Amino acid sequence: MKTSIDKYIIQKVKEIRDAKGIKQDEINNKFGFSTGSGYIGGVESTGKAKYNLYHLNELAKILDCDIADFLPRPYQEENSLKEYRDYIAEARRKAKEEREKQKK
Repeated sequence: MKTSIDKYIIQKVKEIRDAKGIKQDEINNKFGFSTGSGYIGGVESTGKAKYNLYHLNELAKILDCDIADFLPRPYQEENSLKEYRDYIAEARRKAKEEREKQKK
């Protein structure tokens, strides 16, 4: 699940990457993934993959920018922490329902 802040960061990374003419595979290779692994494509698509702080630090090095360039300023109005907590609560609720259904 990607929160609104995840989507914002992913879009900013893509914009900077595109502006610098750097292809997804180039970043995959610099991350140590095999050519064609598709990790960056998975992040930039609607998949579940997303960047963590370690990725963002490496991306800042690769794209020769400040890690803060990926973040909203001064902050994002949407409450991504609430989005994330709501998502986790819903996932737990569904898992509990599924376990109860399997018991029957």
